[in-house]
Amino acid sequence: MYQKLWDVMRRVVVQKRFIHDQVSQGRIHVKDSQNSLSTTNLGTDKKDVNELNANESYDSLKEELADAVTPLWRIPYHEQLKIKNQRNFEIMVKLTKRLRPNSNSSNIICQLKETLPSPVTLHYRNKNEFHIRYDSDGRAVVGLCVGKASKNTLRCITAEKLLNTHPFHSNVAQHLQNYIQHQSKWKICEHFQRGGNWRGLTIRSNYKNEQMAIVTIHPQNLTGEEIHSEMERMKDYLLACPLSNQLVSIYYQACLHTRCTAEQSPFILLHGQSHIYERIGEYDFRISPESFFQVNTQGAQLLYETVARQLAPERLSTVVDLCCGTGTQGLMVARHCRGVIGIELSRSAVEDARFNAAHNQIHNAEFFAGRVEKLFRPLLEQLDAAPDIAVIVNPSRGGVDDRVIELLRSNQRVRHVVYISCQADGLAMNNFVSLCHRPTRKMNSEPFVLRKAIPVDMFPHTDHCELVLSFRR
Repeated sequence: MYQKLWDVMRRVVVQKRFIHDQVSQGRIHVKDSQNSLSTTNLGTDKKDVNELNANESYDSLKEELADAVTPLWRIPYHEQLKIKNQRNFEIMVKLTKRLRPNSNSSNIICQLKETLPSPVTLHYRNKNEFHIRYDSDGRAVVGLCVGKASKNTLRCITAEKLLNTHPFHSNVAQHLQNYIQHQSKWKICEHFQRGGNWRGLTIRSNYKNEQMAIVTIHPQNLTGEEIHSEMERMKDYLLACPLSNQLVSIYYQACLHTRCTAEQSPFILLHGQSHIYERIGEYDFRISPESFFQVNTQGAQLLYETVARQLAPERLSTVVDLCCGTGTQGLMVARHCRGVIGIELSRSAVEDARFNAAHNQIHNAEFFAGRVEKLFRPLLEQLDAAPDIAVIVNPSRGGVDDRVIELLRSNQRVRHVVYISCQADGLAMNNFVSLCHRPTRKMNSEPFVLRKAIPVDMFPHTDHCELVLSFRR
């Protein structure tokens, strides 16, 4: 229903768009449904028409990017929430059918709450990852890509008009773009084997609007001295630009692969602070170049408060935070339980989590670096004296390994699991089914029961949201 509503609204906007430009010069242009440009000329020349066509082409590209990145941007926010409610209901219907095979019941398997709205809907992203690619005219652009490389339609468009992107982020991207176009002799690296060096720009910011810029390059056959010399020139250019006082940290990373961890290729600090600090409630959290942190800070506070209410740990509970990132969620419940133990693959994120615990004077939290499926079993064995274990699971879109679910099922002291999913209708749904299905020969243990599902909108103007699932037994 709401998908059809969105399609109709988008079609109406496209077909009935009027463009009024320089009325004082006596010119009004109307774009019709066939995308042809009709001109009512009250005293214009060819130059005026060319300028209008250029502006119209520019606007069209911006809208194409907005439709790809923020597909719900044309729809009022309260209607976006209705669309997300419907989508989450369909997810729960799908899960119900998997847990109740051949069921014709119209009732879903648990209580589904309405989507909690994001506290902020505009320019909410505290992190943007920009590509450095060519546009359709062959110019270097620092922005986001649309199209497909396989069909030779891939092109890069600047992102300053996106509703979810902070203007300060776009500002830094624009200055780097100017440097690449007019100051640098380096080429863009679209394919590793074809040469080129410029690859990407990541901007992170905090509640103070302090900016951290991380430039990614491919070193190709350059010497360390050549790389450092170019990066110094780039740094000086960025710091000479307007609003550069908010650019408190500049890094670069010379990466040979599609993506590199800090262990594979270190982040080199060119300027300023090694970290920035973000605040959620009464807690401060250190942010490193590759730290995982929710992109909507105010939305993250709502998400973590929702998880804490659903987890409701007792004073003697031990909270295990799987895929803990920088420890944010676990640290926010640490003062309400016996202790918190977090596991995270990224070593730099674990270093941040340990620092965050000490910085916030939380002394009952420990964090370990490694794969969850390898560390979770020995961790549970060390907790043999813990009377109650509550678990937070916050993995990537693919969910956690089956071995983790088996350990959750087999340990009777784990009575409560709160699962945070950013794509509940994907592979993560297999985790939900495994937690709840009846005992089998392979998994002969008491199942969990899904009690409640609470969607939290972390991504206004997109069709995504986080789903908090509360499992008990």
